[in-house]
Amino acid sequence: MRDKKTIYFAVKALILNGGDFLIMHKAEAEEAVWELPGGRMEYGETAEETLAREVLEETGLGVVPIRVLDTWNCVYEMYQITGIIYLCKAQNNEVRLSEEHDRFRWVNAGMDSAAAMHEAFREKMVGWNWDEIKLPGASC
Repeated sequence: MRDKKTIYFAVKALILNGGDFLIMHKAEAEEAVWELPGGRMEYGETAEETLAREVLEETGLGVVPIRVLDTWNCVYEMYQITGIIYLCKAQNNEVRLSEEHDRFRWVNAGMDSAAAMHEAFREKMVGWNWDEIKLPGASC
């Protein structure tokens, strides 16, 4: 019998605060690799509902999606995660971590910050037009 492979859909948020964006570190990860807040869709949710729920659960922040920035994909042995990255505006700025993450940082919104990100995000972020992303109205 073949092992069943699973595909998940997820959303991530690039939350701007001035010239910085929020990155998170998973509590169980030993390496210093960072990710964007967000997570997997639950049955019946829209992508925007998933984004709002996941970001609130992980950070305590309410967010408003501004626009879709990019897609991302990560393939593991038994499953695959494919998703959307939204540019978001936070409705508040007090981060409260869930048990899923052990730390967070606000880092400079630019190509140099992509180096610390998980490879699924890093490979996308290096091609972004960061000046366009940081336009007024996109930040808190």
